Amino acid sequence: MVNVLNGRPLMPDDNNNNQPVNSDPTKRQTSLLNDKSVHPPMPVEDRTARPQSGRLSAPWRLLMQIGEQNQTTVGIEVKDRIVLGRADPVGSFYPDLDLSPYGGQEGGVSRRHATIIQDEDNKALYLEDLNSTNGTRINGFSLEPNRRYRLRDGDELEFGRVRVVLRFVRSPYQ
Repeated sequence: MVNVLNGRPLMPDDNNNNQPVNSDPTKRQTSLLNDKSVHPPMPVEDRTARPQSGRLSAPWRLLMQIGEQNQTTVGIEVKDRIVLGRADPVGSFYPDLDLSPYGGQEGGVSRRHATIIQDEDNKALYLEDLNSTNGTRINGFSLEPNRRYRLRDGDELEFGRVRVVLRFVRSPYQ
């Protein structure tokens, strides 16, 4: 098993201290997170759905409980792709869910941090980290960038240091 720090594998160096391996020496370390904790990688096998979260029939919504102490709940309609991140007015980019008002910049959320993808065949949702600077976690497990992980009702997601609890609900609008 490979140990991971901020989404990068740890390898012992000549002095026997574990340092992140950076395959691109020109890439600057831009992580805002200064935590020394190591999050284990997410297990490779597909996560099975819990009984209450398997094969939901359309229409349905996601409730995202953002934050810990001053929690805010945001509802969002499920569609093929939901991009999460921070708005960039200069670059004219606006994600489907902007985490800026919830401490996104201070919490290390990238502009294009992650995406939630709907699999129409299985009627399931997947989360994919978009190679974010500070990583994405599901229930404390680090995700590999550009790889899909099945979401379940009640999952705790972390985008950098911004925590979100995910709830699946039927849409009252259709």
